[in-house]
Amino acid sequence: MIARRDLIVFLSALSAGAASAAMPVLAAEPSLLTGLDKTAGGRIGQAWLKENPGATAAALTRRLAPKGWSPATLERLRLKVADDFRQGRVFRHRGWRLADTEGALFGLLALTA
Repeated sequence: MIARRDLIVFLSALSAGAASAAMPVLAAEPSLLTGLDKTAGGRIGQAWLKENPGATAAALTRRLAPKGWSPATLERLRLKVADDFRQGRVFRHRGWRLADTEGALFGLLALTA
């Protein structure tokens, strides 16, 4: 079973053109995409972008995947998410507490959708 946070990273990577990085995840659990509301992810991204004016898809891609999208990128992002929570870098949206890195991934989703 895939953790919610792994799913967030997967969806954001997929939307940013990183399908090859996400394929092992999807192969392990092909039902993940069934019934997902991709519009909701875009709304979360728009909320993060409102709090981070000036963010661009290019800048977010450099921040989130400076060496390109790969399975190693997904692991690095998981570590960044954990560090965000330890350092108190959180984004709040409609009762959710997300790591700033997760918010940036949703921001990238919104910019590239």
